[in-house]
Amino acid sequence: MNRKNSIFLVNKYNLFETTFLEEKIPISKENEVILEIERYAFTSNNITYGVIGDTLGYWNFFPAEEPYGIIPVWGFANVTSSKNEYILEGDRFYGYFPMSRYLKVMPKKINDFGFIDDSNHRRKLPPVYNHYSKIIKYADESLEYHPLIKPLFLTSFLNYFFLQNEKFFDCDQIILTSASSKTALSLAFLLSKYKSKDKKKIIAITSEKNMQFVSEIKFYDIVLSYDNAEENLKRSKSVIVDFAGNSDYLKKLSDHLGDRLKHVSLIGLADWSSKTNFKSIPNSKFFFAPNHAEKRYREMGVKRTTLLADKLLKEFIMKIKNYIKLEYCSDPKDVNELYLKSLKGKIDPSKGYMVNN
Repeated sequence: MNRKNSIFLVNKYNLFETTFLEEKIPISKENEVILEIERYAFTSNNITYGVIGDTLGYWNFFPAEEPYGIIPVWGFANVTSSKNEYILEGDRFYGYFPMSRYLKVMPKKINDFGFIDDSNHRRKLPPVYNHYSKIIKYADESLEYHPLIKPLFLTSFLNYFFLQNEKFFDCDQIILTSASSKTALSLAFLLSKYKSKDKKKIIAITSEKNMQFVSEIKFYDIVLSYDNAEENLKRSKSVIVDFAGNSDYLKKLSDHLGDRLKHVSLIGLADWSSKTNFKSIPNSKFFFAPNHAEKRYREMGVKRTTLLADKLLKEFIMKIKNYIKLEYCSDPKDVNELYLKSLKGKIDPSKGYMVNN
């Protein structure tokens, strides 16, 4: 039996050009599994995948015909067809998916917790994106937020321990740009949780319209707006963790802090349409989470790292769910509108956007 697979495509060279493609998905062959994607989240992080898709290989996970690409998303899927004896129809998994209805995978390294997709085109890609976690039937109430929060939280989890390993570059204050973003909030949560030990001031920089939202969450010591941050920012030894990706603005902060700027972690591209010439920013370095994940696994072990990350993730979700409410859409027109709103940076930080297939 063949199925129709609806796929959301983006022109890789003009991200504002989109289309839907319908194609047939064949029945799984030997050892293959067909996953029906139930639900996925869409955030500014997914826009970053598109913006740096060629540079970091994000277009390679789910290839499409030129000039189009498929933006990866995180979500849940159910097994609808399986030719693998260890994976059953009806099994449910969390993982990395295309913006489509179905995905064919070749499971390998199968255990009680999930599997790795060993499809030819994914073998050389970062393993952290190729793992699919099995969902138990009686998961806790934080699970619904996982597609929205988990991948972003894990990036900040890794960044926090990177900074900790570096003794926070001997700084007095840590400045987070795009402070209303979910990745920034994740890091702010970790910094606030361990503040009594680390003794670092946590400073938010956000847009004027998001200042109230950021202040209410109470992870930050000081909340400043982009318009007047330099006027109110103390010239202390500083680390900047940048989630915005606006190199012109970073240069202003850098000039203000001078030689007291000890390190800049470049993580996000929320302001992706701005200039991104980071060579002029001293002590700046791009933070590529998959590389840090592998390093963390080597140093701490996969099991210990995973257990700690899951414990902290659940704690963060239980705090943040009072401030970020899930909002669902399913109509293709709504999906396209959500994508374009995200591309233009028009997303409400108090909402978590989910797509139901």
